[in-house]
Amino acid sequence: MKTENIWVLVCTYQRNQLLASLLESLRGLQLPEDSPVEHPQLIVVDNAPELTADRLVASAYPQARYLHQPRPGIAAARNASLEAVPDSAEAVIFLDDDERVTSGWFTALLEAATASGADAVSGPVIPVFAAGEPEWTSSYGYVRRTDFPTGPHPRRLATNNTLVRAEWFRSPKQGGHGFRFDETFNFIGGSDSDLFERMMAAGARYWWCATAVVTEHVPAERATKEWLRRRALRGGQVRAAKRRLRASGSVRAAGRVAAEGLARAGYGALRRFGSRARRRPITYTDDYYLCEGLGMLATLMGPGRAEYARKT
Repeated sequence: MKTENIWVLVCTYQRNQLLASLLESLRGLQLPEDSPVEHPQLIVVDNAPELTADRLVASAYPQARYLHQPRPGIAAARNASLEAVPDSAEAVIFLDDDERVTSGWFTALLEAATASGADAVSGPVIPVFAAGEPEWTSSYGYVRRTDFPTGPHPRRLATNNTLVRAEWFRSPKQGGHGFRFDETFNFIGGSDSDLFERMMAAGARYWWCATAVVTEHVPAERATKEWLRRRALRGGQVRAAKRRLRASGSVRAAGRVAAEGLARAGYGALRRFGSRARRRPITYTDDYYLCEGLGMLATLMGPGRAEYARKT
C-alpha cells in the first residue's frame, strides 16, 4: 500500500479541543522514509448543525479535506466521510475525535495490512482517564481493546482504530462491495459493529496489530460504574436493533429479542450471584450481561436511549 493512497477518516461533533489534540498527534507521525506525503491524507466530517471545526482544521491540518454534514447521526457522518474518499484510495482508517495516535501507529497498520492481506486491521485503544484511573477498575474492569496478540482476529471490529481496504466501500460498478453504515443506528450507536458483522458474513478477514496503538481520552463522567452500566444497557438496545434487521417479520423478531434478552439477563444475574457467593468482586462482564439483557427487553416497550441524539 502507498501512504498517499491511505485516507484517515474522522467524524467530530463539538469537541474541538479533543480534535485539536488528535490532529497534533497525526502531524507527529513517523511515516515510511519513502512516503511522498509528509502527513497522512485526512478527511474530517463535522456533524454539528453549524460549522464548528472549519477554522481549527484549516490551521492545524491545512491539507485535510473538511466536510460539513449537518444531517444528524453518527452513521450519516461516517457515510459522508466514505463518500468523500477518492477512487484512488487503497484503504481508509477510522479514528475517533477523542483519540491520539502514537508515532509508529500508521506504519504499523500499513505493514500489518500488507503482510497479512487481511480486509481490515485493528489495534489497541488504551483509555487515558482525565481524572486518573479509578482504583475500582483493577477489580471491576473497564472498556479496553488492548489484550489481543498480533495475528488473525475472529471478532468483529470497531471504528476507533481500524484500517479497511477501500474495495469494501467502492461501488459494485467499480468492482467493490458497496458497503455503508446503516443509518438505523444513527442515534443509538452500533453502526460500526453492525458494519463489521456484515463484512464478516460476506467473507472479510480481520487481523489484529498489537503495535498499532492509540489512546482514548476518558472524561470523569465516563469513569464510573454507572456509566458502564448505561453503556451495557445501550449495547442491549443495539443488539435488539440488529436482531430486528436480520429477522423476517416483526413477531419473529420480537420473540428473538425477548428470548435472548431473558437469557443474557439471567446469565448475568447468575454470574453476579456466583461472585457474591464466592465473595469475589462483581465485574464489568457480570454487569454487562445483565444490563445488556435488560436493555434488549426494554426495547420491547419503547425506543430506549439515543446516545448520539443532538443535545443542542
